[in-house]
Amino acid sequence: MTATGCWPRVSRCRWCACPVLRDNDGTWIHANLSYVCRDRFGGLAATTAEPEELRRAS
Repeated sequence: MTATGCWPRVSRCRWCACPVLRDNDGTWIHANLSYVCRDRFGGLAATTAEPEELRRAS
């Protein structure tokens, strides 16, 4: 099993705020099974699924 970094299993996309998770190959994908982000009208955006950065409490 490989290390998954410091992100949780499910996170919000840093670009479109939709939920993202890892696919079977470890690549981030939106919960609607789209790798590419969509704008608020459903059009394809120029970004792909990527989790938000975690903000750790100090």
